[in-house]
Amino acid sequence: MTNPHHTIEIGAESGPVASAALLGFNLEMVFGTTGAMLSDRLDNPKFCGPADAQTGIAPGWTSYGIHMSVQCKLIAGLGLTGAECQMIHNYTGALSGGIVQKGITVKAGEELELELWAMVRHQPATLSIMLRPAAAREPDYGKVELTIDAAYWKRYTATFRAPADDRDAVLMILLPKTGTVMIDQAHLRPVGEPHLSAETLERIRSLRLSTLRFPGGCASTNYRWKFGTGPAYLRPSLPDPVGKARADYDFGTDEYLAMCGEMGIQPFLTVNIGSGTPEEAGELAAYCAEWYGSRGREAPVIYFHMGNEHYGAWEISHMTAPMYVQALREYVPRIRASYPRARIVALGEPLSMGIAGQPGTPLRETLLAEALGLFDVLSLNRYKGQWYDNPHEQMLNVVQSVDKVMDDLTAMIGDCRKNGSAATVALTEWNYWMRATTWDGSFYEPDDAQHALFYAGMIHAMARQAPDVEAATFYHLLNPMGIVRNERGHVYETSQAALYRLYRPAFPGAVVPVRVVAGELADGYPQLDVLALRTPDSLWLFVGNRSHERPAEVALVGAVLAGLRLDSATVLAAAHYQAPLREAEPELDADAGTAGGKLRLPPLAIARLRYRVPAPGDGAVEGTRP
Repeated sequence: MTNPHHTIEIGAESGPVASAALLGFNLEMVFGTTGAMLSDRLDNPKFCGPADAQTGIAPGWTSYGIHMSVQCKLIAGLGLTGAECQMIHNYTGALSGGIVQKGITVKAGEELELELWAMVRHQPATLSIMLRPAAAREPDYGKVELTIDAAYWKRYTATFRAPADDRDAVLMILLPKTGTVMIDQAHLRPVGEPHLSAETLERIRSLRLSTLRFPGGCASTNYRWKFGTGPAYLRPSLPDPVGKARADYDFGTDEYLAMCGEMGIQPFLTVNIGSGTPEEAGELAAYCAEWYGSRGREAPVIYFHMGNEHYGAWEISHMTAPMYVQALREYVPRIRASYPRARIVALGEPLSMGIAGQPGTPLRETLLAEALGLFDVLSLNRYKGQWYDNPHEQMLNVVQSVDKVMDDLTAMIGDCRKNGSAATVALTEWNYWMRATTWDGSFYEPDDAQHALFYAGMIHAMARQAPDVEAATFYHLLNPMGIVRNERGHVYETSQAALYRLYRPAFPGAVVPVRVVAGELADGYPQLDVLALRTPDSLWLFVGNRSHERPAEVALVGAVLAGLRLDSATVLAAAHYQAPLREAEPELDADAGTAGGKLRLPPLAIARLRYRVPAPGDGAVEGTRP
């Protein structure tokens, strides 16, 4: 049953501008993010160890054949980057043997190029390479005989055409005759496509991202920015003590800066305060300045985030509050000297936790007392989410979680002002965390209404705190907890990508006051969540129905609407609280286009109404029903 008491009154005046930087994202180089940026269809293309104890083969690959005529072994230190390479040694030539990788995505009609970096010992040797379906008796998709003729690292290529869609294809690299071949790298990419995934880049480009934090959070404390420069085939893949996996650099500093420059993204760099040094941080800032200068581009404002969660004992560089202040004193001057348009973001958590019986130390208080002038923005990381069996309680938790995060940001703003600091605040990681774990192999969050309504609520709440809340970077853009996903060539989006596109055109926008009279969700929380923004040519109205069961009939009022034309209406709604958003047909009265009218929203829905502002001298325009 609809509630007849929902009214939104839109004011005529405009308030402070909500920055587009509120719609930023994280791109953390951990849990498969690097691979998702690449066009490579292979897992572990650089043959990083440790080798399987029985087969001698790198992870991600397996052996062909069960006989002893062929030996495989990882040779440490011989690879192009000084890491491992994969040896295949055929003793007798009586039986073929080698290495195999399965679970490869191919698409009907596409041409794929295999790039091998290989060398031989003693004499040339010929590899037999096949791309084929997994079933043993089915015919190959393609077969190439490739002669390796040099006793030094050399690049070789072979081309295959896939006749069918297959997400479980197999690549075989076999040595059928006597000989020894070492393989340093094996990459399988679409022909003509560089090492970055064109489809992934196009998805990211279409989002029109405002800011992008890189190389992420915890991963940044061991991320060596220099390794992400220069030719990709010479970049290392190293053990990562943070993620207990590997740190890959094939998408690195160079690709990040190029993507930001080409797509108009404001860079947001997390500085390595851990395995890095103040000198390296200064060199990173200088590298950014030279990157823009050498291309004749004006250097943009870049956010430099000074570390990640050093207040937490989980960080490899956990430190006390005085230690963090000392780090700022050593790092920040070098960054500012090398990049004058740096905007310094420091950690604003109230407490740096104690360990082993030692008390915690007041981090924010210490920064505001001893480090004024060393930062422009104070930041928090916040994840919320609690499990309830009852959908009403679950959605109430979504709403309450938004309020709790905003309470923390409000308290930080207040502490800054009380201590004479004009610093703004940021939320550098945030999400509704319900499922993702480091042991599930995916680190994904469900694509559902809980996450969508939390996202919408956070955007509304942060915009209403403008200009004190300056920036926010959602966790995550790609793969882990991400809105875009690339599963070894299968690229797709979650419905939260559509939600992001709903908000992006309205930012930056001046916050327009609204008065909302709405029914109660529970505990004094209104059923509706509303944000209005004004851009030079439009008034944008966002309305969220947070009830999992009650639709809402909303009266839209305000004298300002009489002079506007309703240009478009978009509604995203979910079938239930654990279902993804889907586009729904807007339900509007015929007079909603000019002087108000009524909007009908289903449960678990978010609507965007765009009103066109007439150009000077045009006067009011006839309203139209979308």
